[in-house]
Order: sequence, then C-alpha cells, then structure tokens
Amino acid sequence: MWFAGPPERLFLTDAGVAHLLPSLGRVIAGFSPAACCGIVLGLALGRSRDAYALCDPVLQFARAVPPPALVPVFVVLFDPGTRMQLASIVFSAVWPVLINTAEGARSIDPLRLEVAAVLRMPLPERALLLYLPAALPRVFAGLRISLSLSLILMVFAELLPGTAGGLGLQLVDAQSRSDLLTVWAVIVLLGVVGQLLNSLLLALERLLIGGRRAARGPSLTRGTPG
Repeated sequence: MWFAGPPERLFLTDAGVAHLLPSLGRVIAGFSPAACCGIVLGLALGRSRDAYALCDPVLQFARAVPPPALVPVFVVLFDPGTRMQLASIVFSAVWPVLINTAEGARSIDPLRLEVAAVLRMPLPERALLLYLPAALPRVFAGLRISLSLSLILMVFAELLPGTAGGLGLQLVDAQSRSDLLTVWAVIVLLGVVGQLLNSLLLALERLLIGGRRAARGPSLTRGTPG
C-alpha cells in the first residue's frame, strides 16, 4: 500500500518514491529538450513568413498524429528501454511548443521590427528582445500542452517491456495482481504530479509575463487626464 505507514511517510512510502523518481526523470529529460528545440525553431519559423507557410502543413500533420500511435515506431527504431521512452516524449512534446511559439512570434508589432531595422539590431538581439517577449504567452500555452503530453507518453512508454522502474511499470504490475488499491494510488499520484508541474509553469508564466505587463502598465497611461 502506497498511502499508508508511519506519520512521516503517510502520503508517500518508500515504494512510491522508488517508482516516482525514475518517471519524473524521464518526463524532465524528454520535456526539457522538446521545449528548448520548440522555442528555438518556433522563433526561427515565426520571423519568416515564407518558411512558416512552407512548413505549416507538415507541422499541422505532425500535431494531428496521436502521440501513443508513434510509440511502436520508436520501439522498432530504438528497442524497448530508456532511449525509446525519451525519443517518444521528445518527438511528441516538441510540436505544441514549436507551433505556438511560431504563431506568437508572428504576432509582433511591425513597427517594432521597423525600429529594429533602423537601429540595425543584430538578429540574436531581435530574437531575445522582440520575438521572444511577443511570443511568451503562446510559448507557455504550448509548454503546458507539451507537459501534459510528456506525462501521457511517459506512462504509456513505461507500460511496455524493458522498463526499469517507474509509475507505468508499477501500474502494470498492480493490474496483473488485481491490486486495485495500488492502481488507484498510482492514478492519484500521477494527477498530483501533473497538477504540481502545471502549477510551476503557471507560476513561472506569472513571474515573466505578469511582471512585464506590470512594468509596462504606467507607460500606457502616462499623460492621460486624471
């Protein structure tokens, strides 16, 4: 039983921690490169209308494919194990971030781009100071979707043979033993983990976007009649 034991370990026993940590590691190891690649490629596509128009059909097709349907493909390519699990998470999680970042970068005010051109602002500075701030709301929307997909793919991949620990493996083991208590404990724990990770993303979003809007607020009202 997971949620039982002495008071100091009432809600999560040693067995829960032993299976939680590998799963968290896989989620983070898959989500992090997917997020970084999605943001970088999305900014690159968003600044070029021609490149975006050329790649958009491919992006929409990749986004429409159900992520679990690709797991057998990665099993063939990498064999069951950690490499297959990480590859399936990265490939499935990159598209929401990439597409949302590209669409957010395209929403930048053209006047800002004209000023940057007049000032001969280098491309790296444009990406960091113009495109990325304009795309941040859409970036975080994509990150939340990708995080959910990462959790789903983590569980789905851990259901397959060759997994060394993890919540998915524990779920299969409990199901094979008809241990409904452990099955529900794993499901509840997955929900708690997803909620906590999503809350961290929301807190980071409020810190970056909320603070930027608050700093920009007085300049929008300056000079208006009181």
